[in-house]
Amino acid sequence: MRIAHISLDSPSLVVLGAGATRGAAFVKERVGAKPPLDSDFFTQAQRLSADGMHGHVERLVTDVAELFGNNFALTMEQYLTHLEQLRNVHDNYRMRGRPAENPYLGKRETFLRVLTALLDHSIGRQPDCLFHKKLVNSLDAQDAILSFNYDWLIDHTLSVHGKGKWNPTYGYGVKLVDSTGEGWKRWAYKDENGKAQHQQETLKLLKMHGSMTWFKAKKKAGGLGKPKLKLRQRWWKQRGNPEYEIVPPEWQKATDTGIYQDIWQKARTQVCGMTNMAFLGYSMPETDLPVRALFMVDVCSAKKLKNLVLVNPDGEARRRIRAVLNGRMAKKTRVLSFDTLEEFAGFLDA
Repeated sequence: MRIAHISLDSPSLVVLGAGATRGAAFVKERVGAKPPLDSDFFTQAQRLSADGMHGHVERLVTDVAELFGNNFALTMEQYLTHLEQLRNVHDNYRMRGRPAENPYLGKRETFLRVLTALLDHSIGRQPDCLFHKKLVNSLDAQDAILSFNYDWLIDHTLSVHGKGKWNPTYGYGVKLVDSTGEGWKRWAYKDENGKAQHQQETLKLLKMHGSMTWFKAKKKAGGLGKPKLKLRQRWWKQRGNPEYEIVPPEWQKATDTGIYQDIWQKARTQVCGMTNMAFLGYSMPETDLPVRALFMVDVCSAKKLKNLVLVNPDGEARRRIRAVLNGRMAKKTRVLSFDTLEEFAGFLDA
């Protein structure tokens, strides 16, 4: 990462949370629903006006109200965690005479349908954000991004502005089935003639909880080896239940198996080796124990931080991040705090 104002020009780790998407330049002009945060997902969902989604939103609100009352006040993670436990109790301790079909599976699918539509409506399919553009322009192929977002904003920005620094074949840290297909071409950087580029050197974009632009490739009968992914060209096209590879914010997050084992292993290497970190819109929740452990596990052997950037209007969120990284902090560690992504993007220009 290059920040001329503080003479920073060395490999850096950027951590993206939902606040980074919510802070995008186009959100101020967005009419209706905005990219959701964990805390206001249901508020934004009820503003959704996408064609054909009204029934799904009504069904979601009905599901939540039936379980928690009409005046519910839930975060996205609280709702899905409750569904997870209700689903488990239904299956593990089924009572005689009760329906064999688990009703909570359908409620979860309704939630995912609304989540897909909400992100598609509030972000758009060709999102243009000046702040994300400035971020990508400041990065080099030696940098890494850890994203906890399912959306495609940073992916799209790299596909447009990632010249000489981005290739999804290697950048996602996961084996892809096809590195020449239409899905790959959608997320690769294209030159002025629109030709997708295959440069070997690339920064890492490790999507820690998956992405709506991915789905698992089906293995052949008797197939062995690690699972692979295919990239979606049109992620909003769904037939039947939503088909993409994400880890919803439930209590048991499947981050230690399949593709996530590789992604989190690569993330651990990046976390341990970087001396510059920037947390953009990520709040380090107390309940996200796997992430907290990721940043704490190698604290004794990891390199001390030279620069720590915190972009979040919530002072308590900034405090949590500093607390988790306390063992990595040195007397000379420079800590830069910004309230908004816009403010940080302006600092990149200084």
